[in-house]
Amino acid sequence: MGREQVRASIVRAAMPLVSQYEALTTARIAEAAGVDEAALLAVFEDKDAVVRACMEAVREAIAAAFDPGEALERLDAVAVDQPLAARLVAVVDIMDDYYGRARARLDDVQQMTSPGGSAARPRGREDLRVLGRLPEIRQAVVRLLEPDRDRLRLPPEVLAEAFLGMSHGAARAPGPGRSPWPAGRLVDLFLHGAWSDG
Repeated sequence: MGREQVRASIVRAAMPLVSQYEALTTARIAEAAGVDEAALLAVFEDKDAVVRACMEAVREAIAAAFDPGEALERLDAVAVDQPLAARLVAVVDIMDDYYGRARARLDDVQQMTSPGGSAARPRGREDLRVLGRLPEIRQAVVRLLEPDRDRLRLPPEVLAEAFLGMSHGAARAPGPGRSPWPAGRLVDLFLHGAWSDG
């Protein structure tokens, strides 16, 4: 193995051990990584250097989980010449995918850092609602509402925030014995309100 592969292997093995910092030794880390202590010390100065590398790996993984780049590209690709309802259904679908990817990546980080690689605690949809508050996501939704500004009761900026909050709040959160609302039903409620025509 090359130097970088050895480092990566040691970091992976050390992740679940970091919570036991006081009792942690380079010998114990090396044993968990399946290398001898000399090999570990050839790529890390001491146990603190290993722990710092673990923390940096976790930070990078969390940043990657929350990175909105792919969602933004997809939102920017939504055609504004289609009906508003179709645009908003696309927003729900794109954000569902973004939340799902983020949740899966965070679960991977939790599993990676848990002793024994224990399964991650299931996350509810509400845990990640903060992603819909990212300014760049909100601005992408504003762009999709903008063509209908003259027909909207409130400015697109206000409605974008309201729609993102509603679309990933209680109505979309799965629970025992129920599935998330279909995107089209949610968009219909957002656009036409709770009153029936009758």
